[in-house]
Amino acid sequence: MSSIRALGIAFLTCLTTVSSSFTMRVAHQQRGILTLDFDPTKPANSSIRVLSTTEAGYKPGWLHARGDKLFSISRKHFPDNTSDSAGVYSFQKMPGGQISFIDSKSSHGDGGVYVDISPDGKTLASANIDGSTVSVFPLSPDGYIGEATHVFKYNLTHPGPGTGDSQQIANPHEAVFSPHGDLLAVPDRGSDRVYLYQVHSTGQVELIRNMTLALGTGPRHILFSPLSRTKNLMYLVSEIDNTINVFSLDHPSLSCGNYRSDLNETLKITHLQVVSTLNSSDQRTKPQNIDLASEIALSNDGRFLYVSNRNTESLDDIDTLAIYAVAANDPQPLRFLGLNSTHGKIPRHFSLSSDPRNGFIAVANQVTNDLHIMERDTKSGFLGRIAGQVSFGDVDLSTQLGPMAVIWD
Repeated sequence: MSSIRALGIAFLTCLTTVSSSFTMRVAHQQRGILTLDFDPTKPANSSIRVLSTTEAGYKPGWLHARGDKLFSISRKHFPDNTSDSAGVYSFQKMPGGQISFIDSKSSHGDGGVYVDISPDGKTLASANIDGSTVSVFPLSPDGYIGEATHVFKYNLTHPGPGTGDSQQIANPHEAVFSPHGDLLAVPDRGSDRVYLYQVHSTGQVELIRNMTLALGTGPRHILFSPLSRTKNLMYLVSEIDNTINVFSLDHPSLSCGNYRSDLNETLKITHLQVVSTLNSSDQRTKPQNIDLASEIALSNDGRFLYVSNRNTESLDDIDTLAIYAVAANDPQPLRFLGLNSTHGKIPRHFSLSSDPRNGFIAVANQVTNDLHIMERDTKSGFLGRIAGQVSFGDVDLSTQLGPMAVIWD
């Protein structure tokens, strides 16, 4: 092949990559699940189009994509207004980006906030923050959800120091599987605890650790990052004291490929580091609910970690994403780099684009009721120009109408 021809093919490949559009989904409390098209070659104010809107219960609050299926959870009122329970939903992805309803089940608790699928695709877990429950369901390959095999109920022995209602009851904010699927982690904002379950099968999920954190921590979300076959880092972002706690989880039994051994005896947990989500210190904030850390994400290359911060005091002060350099094998893996604007208020959720380089970050701002997409500098980790922006309606100070989650699909 001539060098000129090779250069031409390389140019066309690059052009195709740059000019291809992305399909995105937004869980919007007022409008349902929005399917969007994002074309980064267009001007920012016209690069995002709403392709379709799909009903997904009362105030859909979380999205999880797996293969050709999409899963969501509603806040409450499943199957109708006579019930306080949330609902879990499954959808089939269709040509053109639309989705088609497959199945739904009660999540067995009020306040649905999270849904995750095990790595083998056989188990679905949901978290219900107001009902203080986590539920586990069998999941078929065609997307049908079976009856719950477990409904774990959490209790609070005494209120925590968090202001308002943030620590008046147990608040499981997430139920997330580890990369091997042998663990299910549940951070409980209300009780300042993290519960770790061993997943033997969908029908056998066993509590093996009850991790107690400092009072007023408010654990919210967990991100697992594999270090080796036997070891994971576990990043825990907490919204009341605005910290990231980093833990090492060592599973010696996995070295022999024994994914179902008794982790209660062999799992070793080591606390490595705590850092602030607001600055370069390691200081916790007082439990006053002024700043509230929310989501956490890691770039595909493992070099940068991101956390969103929500400031509840001022509508004028734009919120931020905190950026950290990651040295996963160091005794203290995180180094604070700085803050970037989210260009809106109350960034409940954000996500990195699905291309291998994670060239963009999308932020769902709950109060300003909008979505902003920024370019990401893959060398520095910082965000650049706004590549896309769309408003979903009026500013919503109540936080009851706007977007709750955004994913690249």
